[in-house]
Amino acid sequence: MIVVQLLLVSAFLGLFFLALRSRTAHGVSASKKLGFLLFMLVVVVAVLSPALVSAVANLVGVGRGTDLVLYLLAVVVCFYVVNDYLRAQDSRAQLHKLARRIAVLEALERYDIASAQDRDKDVTSNLPDPHESTDDA
Repeated sequence: MIVVQLLLVSAFLGLFFLALRSRTAHGVSASKKLGFLLFMLVVVVAVLSPALVSAVANLVGVGRGTDLVLYLLAVVVCFYVVNDYLRAQDSRAQLHKLARRIAVLEALERYDIASAQDRDKDVTSNLPDPHESTDDA
């Protein structure tokens, strides 16, 4: 094994375990984790056996193995960009929803307006509990 292969495989394995053990990895779906694992396996195989990558490239009609790796890398980068964009859109929508909710709550508090739920609680708190037994015997 060439030194550069050892360094690259170590770096990819370290990156893989770092990505899976991070706190944010708990929110990532299992299918994305499996896709990342598959990609890391392909990368490690490509590093360890460049001739195999060239054979696969010839099999699928790509001239060289490096071109195949470049195309796969382009697909992965595009997937990452789209996935990151969609997550940012979701986060932005949640932030807007939270800001609206805080604004409404602050307005209710500022003008001393009880919300409909609080008024319902006040009304229902004066009613007798239906589960409480009323047997006085």
